[in-house]
Amino acid sequence: MSIQDVYDGAQLMCRTLRMLDCAQLTVQVSEDMAEYAEIIRNERPEQPLGAPFDLFQSLRNNKAFWITARDLKGTLVHTQALRLLDLGEQTLADHLRRNFRDYPPAGLPIDFENSAYNPGPGARRITGRALYHGEFWIKEDSSFRGRGIVDILSRFAFLSATMHWQPDYLWGLMARHNARRGLAERVGYMHSDPFAVSWKVADRNQPIVGNLVWLAMDDLRYIAHVPLDEASAA
Repeated sequence: MSIQDVYDGAQLMCRTLRMLDCAQLTVQVSEDMAEYAEIIRNERPEQPLGAPFDLFQSLRNNKAFWITARDLKGTLVHTQALRLLDLGEQTLADHLRRNFRDYPPAGLPIDFENSAYNPGPGARRITGRALYHGEFWIKEDSSFRGRGIVDILSRFAFLSATMHWQPDYLWGLMARHNARRGLAERVGYMHSDPFAVSWKVADRNQPIVGNLVWLAMDDLRYIAHVPLDEASAA
């Protein structure tokens, strides 16, 4: 990371924090996954902790961090988490062919035998330090609508991840119906491989179809400089 990148990142982070303050939200960032699990258990019971961030998986070497946001009353209104995956020369497509079952939707009875992964062109391109982005949840509250809160919180996470780990790529899995309704762009993803995963849910006729959404480092630098007031107005 160049000196200019560090300077730009710090300036953008300060601007983003000011916007969160104006939105009357307080954020917390930590690598303590035990604390995060406790927060989820007590304050987000409707959506349990996702498998990629479960304490029993390999998160012992400071390879994950989480973000929460609270309103003025101290109520939890938002969560995100990121996990570093060092692929080396292996592609994300190869990793997911063997391990896509480690990234299921949380809280659903998934029939893994009848679920499937379909590698797209983005996954075949992704190598090196690839950050998995998940646990994206925002409280159902009409006061958040039309204020660009999703855009601001996503920008905060992306900047934090860049300054913390300097990844080569950032990726996640998003339900296709959410991606098509514009959530992928609002979060900040510039690329999407459609129909990447198909999750068969027990006792449901139709599977949950997911897109692989992703950014390369140069994409991330670009999206970080998009004015948030313009992005949020859309």
